[in-house]
Amino acid sequence: MKKKVLIVASVMACLASFAQEKAADSGEELKGRNSQPILPKAGDIALGFNAVPMIDWMLVTVSRNQNGTTPTTQNAAQYTSGSNSQIVGKYFLDAKTAVRVRFSINNIAGSVTNKVQDAAAMGAAVNGTQDDRDAARLFTVDDKMTFKKMNSQISVGIEKRRGYGRLQGFYGAEIGLGRISSSEKVSYGNAFSDQWNVEYTSNFNGASPTAVLQTPLGGRQVRLLEAKFQTGMRYGARAFVGAEYFFFPKISIGAEFGWGYSIATNGNQKAKYEVYVNGQNGPATLIEDDNTVSSNKSRGWSIDNNQNAILNMNNNTAGTNSVFGNANQGLNAGFGSASGAIILLIHF
Repeated sequence: MKKKVLIVASVMACLASFAQEKAADSGEELKGRNSQPILPKAGDIALGFNAVPMIDWMLVTVSRNQNGTTPTTQNAAQYTSGSNSQIVGKYFLDAKTAVRVRFSINNIAGSVTNKVQDAAAMGAAVNGTQDDRDAARLFTVDDKMTFKKMNSQISVGIEKRRGYGRLQGFYGAEIGLGRISSSEKVSYGNAFSDQWNVEYTSNFNGASPTAVLQTPLGGRQVRLLEAKFQTGMRYGARAFVGAEYFFFPKISIGAEFGWGYSIATNGNQKAKYEVYVNGQNGPATLIEDDNTVSSNKSRGWSIDNNQNAILNMNNNTAGTNSVFGNANQGLNAGFGSASGAIILLIHF
């Protein structure tokens, strides 16, 4: 009962506030009940953030069932989840024209260390007693991968506005640029040897870095030392249209949608491998370069939130891990409504 009373009181307060606004006819400035200007004017700056995560939380919260369990994003939040986040800024040249900028700079660097059995200790104990071999199994060395990833985007555009009250329509165009890159290096605690078998971490990019392989004394074995994955550049131009509602003076929530053309280029992928060969000429360890993944280029038109867009802004290490946001969003989605289909803006 108390909750219902509070809700009704809040609604009545909002209606009273709207009723006390000054009329905006004849070009008069729209003001709230305390004479605060509601709409932005020349020289104002607006900062915004993506309101989609908040909506996700609200949808999930209100859709909890009676047992208190939380539904998956395929239910209540499926229409808003997975959107990338960008910082949104605007500068108003006049009350109806604004220059706007959207950008995001995301990077991550770190390392993964995996302990594996010390092959040299096991090799030295192989002809000893069982106690010697059991003791040797307790010795470990470290295999370590270090990695770096970066995904950055920026777009600049012009925005025109129409409307006389709290509800403002807008339209405009923007151009954008994006870049993705990633690399990794691996060091192994066990060196290749013709005297004993070697255990090492086989794939740090797999589901588990603890999987190991045993290298036989003969044959050819290969393991990754470093890789520079395809560096991607994205270029695009986009037209947009939307609406913005000022529910408090200089505070608004907006939604937009757009359509644009973009070009995506990916450079060569480079990798370096350590190769162990124990053939007719005896054991040898070689370093081989692999540049077999060639560059590619694609272009095309796309609407915002096109899940099947050919221009993918995914930032991968070995094609598996995205630094941020939805890995399947296209370039236009990164510049447009996928970066904040519903944006909360504060003007000052």
